[in-house]
Amino acid sequence: MKLLVFSFIVGVILLYFLNIAILKTPILGLHWSIHAGLRFLIGFILLGVSFFYAHAVKFKSAVYITAGIVGMDYIYDYYVQAYRLNLEIIFHGIFMMVWGAILGYLTAKYVKEQLMRN
Repeated sequence: MKLLVFSFIVGVILLYFLNIAILKTPILGLHWSIHAGLRFLIGFILLGVSFFYAHAVKFKSAVYITAGIVGMDYIYDYYVQAYRLNLEIIFHGIFMMVWGAILGYLTAKYVKEQLMRN
């Protein structure tokens, strides 16, 4: 539990500074929150829980699914001209997926340990 809480707090702090550096604001707008949340959930569920912890999805499949979902999201944003695709935005998305994957793995591990105790 301590490692899970530690990684969450460190992730929030890093996200704050990343938002300041990229978006020039500590709090995301609604549009950014939706996209960042989507990337976090992809990392949490698909990469962290399904691939790294449960090994229910092969790595190649996980990469294809992740790339497909994120690619469609970037194409949609580019089409509606929400922002122009640049390196900082890609780094923000990668950070959200990695943070989600780490928290997904640690959460699945913690839940299994708690179920084994009871």
